[in-house]
Amino acid sequence: MSDSEQLARHEREIGELRGKLDALATKEFVRTVVHEQTVELNKKFDAIDDRLKEISERQQRFKGIGQALSFGLPLLVSALALIAVLLK
Repeated sequence: MSDSEQLARHEREIGELRGKLDALATKEFVRTVVHEQTVELNKKFDAIDDRLKEISERQQRFKGIGQALSFGLPLLVSALALIAVLLK
């Protein structure tokens, strides 16, 4: 094999190696970016989940207040009507 053929073969091999290194670097870069974005999205989803739990707790409190009022008001009206009848 002549020197020029060997040189061409080595250059081709070097080019192939560079291509593989570039592909690996790109793959690692993409993995890093995807990981960072995943962490960021998980934090946002956790914040949304916390907010939804807070809203649900408030809803339950208001539901309890509404149930107390729906039970207590008729009872109060009945008691006042009974007192009014007894005072006549």
